[in-house]
Amino acid sequence: MKNKIKSIDKIHSLDKQLLILLDKRISLIKNEKLEYDRINSKLISKLENCNTENLHKAMINSIFSEIFFITNKYGGNDKIAYLGPEGSYTHESAINKFGLNNNYYSVNSIRNIFFEVEKGRARYGVVPIENSSNGIVGDTINSLNHYNLNIVGETILDIHHTLVSNSRNIKDIKTIYSKDIAFDQCSYFLESYHLNDAKYIYVDSTTKAAQLASQTKNSAAICSKLAARTINIPVLFSNIEDNKDNKTRFLVISKENIKKTKSDKTSIIVQLPNIYGSLIEFLNDFKNSKINLNKIKSHIVKGISTFFIEFEGNKSDKKVEKVLKKHNKYIKILGSYPKEIEDI
Repeated sequence: MKNKIKSIDKIHSLDKQLLILLDKRISLIKNEKLEYDRINSKLISKLENCNTENLHKAMINSIFSEIFFITNKYGGNDKIAYLGPEGSYTHESAINKFGLNNNYYSVNSIRNIFFEVEKGRARYGVVPIENSSNGIVGDTINSLNHYNLNIVGETILDIHHTLVSNSRNIKDIKTIYSKDIAFDQCSYFLESYHLNDAKYIYVDSTTKAAQLASQTKNSAAICSKLAARTINIPVLFSNIEDNKDNKTRFLVISKENIKKTKSDKTSIIVQLPNIYGSLIEFLNDFKNSKINLNKIKSHIVKGISTFFIEFEGNKSDKKVEKVLKKHNKYIKILGSYPKEIEDI
């Protein structure tokens, strides 16, 4: 009995030390306004490689993702619009980018995020631009082309799906709610646990799926951890996605411009004349100017072939400015902003 009490005392002492360290971490973020959203994934990667006896990579990732989520309160009180509802992956990416201490509100479409920012009701908007498994987001490209707003930042979110349910026994689950894309991304898990025999009901958001599962007997939902926490429904399984490297990239849009940094990326939309060699000539100008292209994606906007192109450098760099000026009647400059990642 004495040994048990000693063990409990040791655990309590360690817990107190953890609280003190977390408090110091919050103070650092508040005082220095460190932009941890830009380095969180790198920090977790380094921590996963620590030589620990009882903690494996998935546990370390889960623990520190939660710590980053809870303690990243370095933001201001800006109004930030995101694709809702509350608990969506876009909401999660916005929190990762700006911290918890901001005025977030959801809207029901990507186009409406642009509208809110244009009208000045939101200072920033957070929109998905591409997913590593499913490609470019057409609604975002169309809105970037339609509205005259600036891209002022980007953020990358690792997409991890969870299975949530009030049912304790997985065999009792007869219905599963989620978005169609989430079902596709978790097909191997669903087959492995014989859940492909359940009735799939497609809804427009994973948060709504979690809400329906919380209200319906013998049902479950595929959603994010944030959605599960928002709805307060138990998580049965975490990280159930087929592709463990599934990522979504989000853009931050604003009416404002931002200052040039040492490591910028520029995004443009290009609609070239439909003549032989126009695209090759255009791209050769980047090559000859030694401007590194990160991305070129084709898309149809109002029946016109449109290219979403990204490259290293700032729009005010002399060599960049020269190329953009040469083709200015075919180009819409979307913004120059700090580069977070090469590509997904």
